[in-house]
Amino acid sequence: MFRLNRLEVVHWDYWQRFVVPLDASIITIVGPNGSGKTTLLDAMRTLLALECSGSGSGKRDYKRYVRRNGEDFCWLLGVVDNSRPVGSSKRPFGIPFMQDKITLACHIEKKGGDWVRHYWVADGEVALKDMAQQGQEFGVRDYQRLLHEAGLSPAIARVLSLEQGQTDKLCEYKPRELLDLVFDVFGDKEILTRYQEARQHQRATEQELQYTQNNLKALEHSLQTQEQRVNRYLEWQQLTQEQALLVDEVKPRLEFYQLQEEAERAARSLDANRKEREGLQADLSAKTSELDYHKTQAEHLQSQQQATRLHEADLSQQVNQLNKEEGKLEAVLEQKKQLEAQAALSADVVQATTELGQLEQQRSALQNRLWAKQQQQQQWQHTLENLSSGRRADPHEVTEFRQALSKANIAHDTLADILEVTDAGWQTAVEAVLAPFAHVIMLHSEKQAETAFALGESLKYRHLIVPERQLAGLPPKGSLLEVIKLKQPVAPWMLAMLERTQRVEDTAAGVALPRGEDWVTRQGYLRERRGGRHAAPNEPRFGKARLDSLRHNLQQIETEINALQDELHPLRQQIQTLKNALAGVDAAAQLAARAEQFASVERQYADVKAQRQAVGEKLYEVSQLNTQLEERIRESIRAQESIRNKIAQLQKDIVDKENREGWAEQERRLERIRHDQQKLPADWQETAANKQLLEKWESPRLVDIQIEQIAKRLETQSWETDPYVIAMRDKMQADYLTQKEDVESRERDNRAAQTQTEHAREAYIGRLRYSVSKYSKNLKELAKMADVDVDCAPVALEADDLTLSQAGLEVRFGFDDKGLSGMNDGDASGGQQVMKSLILLVALMMEETRPGGFVFIDEPFAHLDIFNIKRVARFLQATKAQYLLTTPVTHNVDVYDPSMLTLVTAKKQANAGWAPRVGVLVREH
Repeated sequence: MFRLNRLEVVHWDYWQRFVVPLDASIITIVGPNGSGKTTLLDAMRTLLALECSGSGSGKRDYKRYVRRNGEDFCWLLGVVDNSRPVGSSKRPFGIPFMQDKITLACHIEKKGGDWVRHYWVADGEVALKDMAQQGQEFGVRDYQRLLHEAGLSPAIARVLSLEQGQTDKLCEYKPRELLDLVFDVFGDKEILTRYQEARQHQRATEQELQYTQNNLKALEHSLQTQEQRVNRYLEWQQLTQEQALLVDEVKPRLEFYQLQEEAERAARSLDANRKEREGLQADLSAKTSELDYHKTQAEHLQSQQQATRLHEADLSQQVNQLNKEEGKLEAVLEQKKQLEAQAALSADVVQATTELGQLEQQRSALQNRLWAKQQQQQQWQHTLENLSSGRRADPHEVTEFRQALSKANIAHDTLADILEVTDAGWQTAVEAVLAPFAHVIMLHSEKQAETAFALGESLKYRHLIVPERQLAGLPPKGSLLEVIKLKQPVAPWMLAMLERTQRVEDTAAGVALPRGEDWVTRQGYLRERRGGRHAAPNEPRFGKARLDSLRHNLQQIETEINALQDELHPLRQQIQTLKNALAGVDAAAQLAARAEQFASVERQYADVKAQRQAVGEKLYEVSQLNTQLEERIRESIRAQESIRNKIAQLQKDIVDKENREGWAEQERRLERIRHDQQKLPADWQETAANKQLLEKWESPRLVDIQIEQIAKRLETQSWETDPYVIAMRDKMQADYLTQKEDVESRERDNRAAQTQTEHAREAYIGRLRYSVSKYSKNLKELAKMADVDVDCAPVALEADDLTLSQAGLEVRFGFDDKGLSGMNDGDASGGQQVMKSLILLVALMMEETRPGGFVFIDEPFAHLDIFNIKRVARFLQATKAQYLLTTPVTHNVDVYDPSMLTLVTAKKQANAGWAPRVGVLVREH
């Protein structure tokens, strides 16, 4: 790479004109802040077609410098070394620039409101005034390419454009960025070009292959679509032909064959009907004779029954008369028994009085029990009638409060109104949980809660009034809510209680549940958070069970009332007898006075009773005979009715067997058959073929259904009806085969391109290994000069693009025997970061074929202590590169130790038009 020898500036920033030498290894540019140190470096960068420092942020570029002084042009001229390096026959700038020094120039002028650059290169040292005539003009791109071939690669150009205070940025490169930079400097451009071209060719072939494959897939998809269209056309054609076949041939043949079958069956049926009609007529004659016999027999039995009934009525009258006489006599005899009993009791008045008191107490107790039972019966009967008719049956205080709510137009419900138990086996469990809440009032509207509460306070209603209600959701499995149906929303706390209460068969199953779980058994034993108890009420209060319980209770209490009445009747008779005895009736005297009467009555009673028994026996015999006659008459009447029904059925069957409509229908069939025989082809009338056709289709109705289905499909679905789709399919199929052959050919080309890429990649990897090896060697030599440890990790270079794209050069540095660390280690000091970057940078310029080169370093000693300044200075002196350094005047004087040439800048005075020229200080050897 070449070195700088001299710089001449005209109208750059606030400098009007100056010339400074640059023929020294280490050049220090010194001046106060804002005096133009970086501006001088940017002049050199612009001369070399590099980016100005900080250009990425948009703050500095060449246009900024040339527009500030008010002039409309600017010249930058530099003389650089073009001599052959030691051991090399090639100059940095090749033909036609063959002298040891060449001149570079940049002319910036304003055109059309914008600033443009022009570059010249002249062989030898050429004055500024002669540059346009003696030099060769280049465009910016060609000029940059020329400098690149002279050693100023884009990679080094990026480093030379680092802005102020960023000298240590090179050590912040990522391993991949550093590897790319190394190859840019040491690599063979032609090898990289061949590899890139081979890779681009491979990618192009892959893209072309992918394009043709996509086209093939698209064509395949189009072919499939066209195949579907062909299938739809063939299916339409098949359905159309099938429909025509069914309508024109199949259905007429089936109808003809079926008509023949029907005619044959009808002929056999009509002949059988004729024979059956003759047999039915014979049966009708026999049944008519049998009916006449039963009529005669029934008339004879009715005559006997009339005589028997007259005899039975006479005997019945005699029995009634004797019963009346017997009753009168029994009453007299009953008086005798009472007198005898009174006579026996009247012997002991004290005993009779005591016994009467006891009987009166028994009767009073029985009457009280009977009255209580009757009252309970009336109450239950009233409740049952109300419930059965849909009316309410609440206790008095509940009825009174509900009437008050209704009068105030407050809609409400109780649990009994809306609850139904869906599983009768759990009725007792439901009653155990909900019985305490049977009379809870649940309002329809929360807005009426205040009025309802006021009524509850006024009437002292002791049950809850709930304004909030909620619909029941899906009941939890095993919960009490699962066996309940709620017709209306209920209180939320009721729902929660029903959902959390589990149903168990017995207490053992309940105890097995987790602790704290609420449960209830079938028998109504309830376990809640407060404890366990048997909570089932005596009587059900909800659902159909309440009606069933009331009916059962009424039946039971009626039995108990009847038993009490049966027990009370004889007691009343005994009491009346005792009362008569204590009243002083002389029973013994009456017995003596009426002894003859009682004896006569007893004799008459025996005679009348004997007569009544004799007449009763005759009456029984006559009654039995009358019953027998009635049964025989009924049997005869039933027999007659049965025969009449049979006669009527026979007459109906005879009429049916005549079957005039059947004969007429048969005639129409035969006429239709003769018509079809003339119309249908002969082969369509073959019985065997038509039978097979019927076995396939079963009936013409199924053919009609199939015809309707085909017509519906043809009408409702989209079809291809153009036969041209088949020709289009065949053409697309031929195009597909041609395209497929093209894809196979491109696949072969792609495989060949892959082989070429692999060979180019191998050459590129070989050159990359050489570049890394060379750069690692340079790093170690420079590190040895700087007394720094350095290590380069092996680079993973595999023969695939992914690995190559991810490969990187990792360099580690060690200072003061403290071990190795990465390039951008956060623990490194500022001086160490500068040393790393300088080593990395200078190593790039140690290429044997293009040694030397120059470096712009803007304030390398910024923020360094004295020790690190000296360390960096010693390193700069030990290397062979040309350095252009900037430093402010406030730095330690040690920064000037390595400098052989010092350029001094000064600030422009406020009243001056131009800034002072750059001063030059040369160190004496």
